[in-house]
Amino acid sequence: MFTTVHSMVKRFIRNTRGNVAMISGLCAVPVMFAVMGTLEIANTSNQRAKLQEAVDEGALTGAGRLSFVSTGGTQIAQDAAIATARQVAANAGVKANVQYAAAIAADRSSLTLDAVADHKAMIGFMGFGNQTLHVHATAENLGSIPLCVLQTKEGKGGIDVGDSSRIRATGCAVHANANIVVKGGAMIQADKTQAVGTVSGSMSPAGQAGALRIPDPFADMPLSPPIECNGKAQKIKNEKGTTLYLPAGVHCERYIIEKDATLILQPGDHWFMDDLDAKENAIIRGDDVTLIFGSTKKINFADRAEVQLGARKSGPYAGFLILTTRENVEEFTIGSDRVSKLLGTIYIPSAKLIVSTAGNVAQDSAWSIIVAETLSLRKNPTLVINNNYVGSGVPVPQGVGPNRNAPRLSK
Repeated sequence: MFTTVHSMVKRFIRNTRGNVAMISGLCAVPVMFAVMGTLEIANTSNQRAKLQEAVDEGALTGAGRLSFVSTGGTQIAQDAAIATARQVAANAGVKANVQYAAAIAADRSSLTLDAVADHKAMIGFMGFGNQTLHVHATAENLGSIPLCVLQTKEGKGGIDVGDSSRIRATGCAVHANANIVVKGGAMIQADKTQAVGTVSGSMSPAGQAGALRIPDPFADMPLSPPIECNGKAQKIKNEKGTTLYLPAGVHCERYIIEKDATLILQPGDHWFMDDLDAKENAIIRGDDVTLIFGSTKKINFADRAEVQLGARKSGPYAGFLILTTRENVEEFTIGSDRVSKLLGTIYIPSAKLIVSTAGNVAQDSAWSIIVAETLSLRKNPTLVINNNYVGSGVPVPQGVGPNRNAPRLSK
């Protein structure tokens, strides 16, 4: 295009037919510079994009090395990041002189790679049009910090911790795809607390805003019940002093456990097509179980109900404790201070988990993971998220906990 415009200008200048030549030549000059400017902007943008791609790949490669280096050997990760970026840039045709610098976070959870390039203009004049391009990327080594709390939807829901509540998730990460709000005397204690949106309130260490979204790791998991229940649900009241042993399967009834009664869930997958309520010192126990709730159904553990549950150890729902269909937008409520064991993954991607009690919750679980649209703590509970993944007998689903080894870009 530049060659064509240049030829046109030369022809106009040679044309001696009166003022037409002069006027045409004068008009062609700004057109030529406009075309040149457009070409230069496109070229600079193209070079910047190629350099950004190289830095992204380099940061990911370096972050992937962080799990394998000793405390004094982080240079391995830095060298790998720079070498990868150089190779990707060369393959993409980046011809500028580029200087790279890699830095690793103090806790070795992330690597940042910066690149500064002296970009030469295609059609420069005495250096005019030359630029310095500066790009950077930060990649997290996700294998180094297990993910134990994930709030799923952007711009909706969030993590809300009020009163004097606590989330104690030492040794793992708390992430919100919306916002994190900690109010009053509440606090979140975790190895890392971050949000795509904003963070506010007391967190130890300090929370980080502006994180990249973490997609739902179980978005493709089938959650349709094997059969549908028709008609009005029958109420099954398990009253004082009685014990009900419930085999796995589809439960069309609404179960209300109350007044010192006991519900024992036998091993397997339990599809609850109506609510499950526990109150007035009721007891619910079960190991090697998964509780799956229909689209408008939920749990309500109230009063001083005692709950001790452990997730499936095998099968399609291994590692999952409480599940819902994706259409479920209900409130799953823990209102008892005797819910001591929730071993496994709670996956309610469009529903809300509300913990509203005093005292500890889930403290006797070897490990717990929460994936929900909203997580809210009220009335001063301490939600304990342990991370004793090895030896529990319950496998951790891929994509959460320590099973998310692939590094990813965070900035």
